[in-house]
Amino acid sequence: MKRETVKILGIKLDSITTAEAVSKLGEFMDSGKPNLLTTPNTEFLIAAQSDLEFMDLLNNKSKLNLPDSYGVIWAAKFLSMKTVKIPLIREIIIIFEWLLSVFLLPIFARSYLGPLKEKISGSDFIWDISRFAAKNKFKIFLLGGAPTVAERVALRLQTDIYGLKIAGVNSGTPKESEEIIAAINKSRADMILVAFGAPKQEKWLAANLKRTCCKIGIGLGGSFDFIAGTRQRAPRWMQKTGLEWLFRLAVEPSRIKRQFSIPKLMWLVLKEKLQG
Repeated sequence: MKRETVKILGIKLDSITTAEAVSKLGEFMDSGKPNLLTTPNTEFLIAAQSDLEFMDLLNNKSKLNLPDSYGVIWAAKFLSMKTVKIPLIREIIIIFEWLLSVFLLPIFARSYLGPLKEKISGSDFIWDISRFAAKNKFKIFLLGGAPTVAERVALRLQTDIYGLKIAGVNSGTPKESEEIIAAINKSRADMILVAFGAPKQEKWLAANLKRTCCKIGIGLGGSFDFIAGTRQRAPRWMQKTGLEWLFRLAVEPSRIKRQFSIPKLMWLVLKEKLQG
């Protein structure tokens, strides 16, 4: 399958459906090589603007960048919109379209699909990965999260997905890499799911995936907490309208600094569009 990407603020994102992404998992497993996957959201894109190592990882080391927020879906759509080339009129139209698209996003979120085919949340894709693994008899290793969280995730996934094999769990940190790598290799896992939080999990995988027996490695941030029940996920309607960030902010006010990435993304995308 040919890789189709869209670039936003200098970062490549894959225009792909969930079904196509699952098909890519099969290709990665057949390749016999380690394959790093990421799930970029708004925070990823903003962090990468000042972290060139992270930007290089996303563009050159990750084999699949799944768009994990309606913020990036909006950005791809807005940047793809054509405008007239007449000076001043062009700028006025762009600013008007920018304002309109921002305000209408919660109402018409799904209509912003196109340049990026689908929003693929890591918190949903973890279930697709697990079903794929169970169907093909691949083993998964769960790494990260607070103490007992990985164990609770393993129990939930294996309870809900018949035939899924969790080869091992470890709640260690990047500082314990040697012990972690030894545990992974001893388990003979085929895939590793990491919850250190971005960009730690992606950087850890970029440095260490090749040292393990796993063919697929992906960072899944807070997905472990949602499955373990230590954090509540937004209602489905908020997920579908791009308002999941608002729910998380309401239940975790301490996230407010992280949520500044949303207006930052909108401003930077406007600047990129104005600059042509």
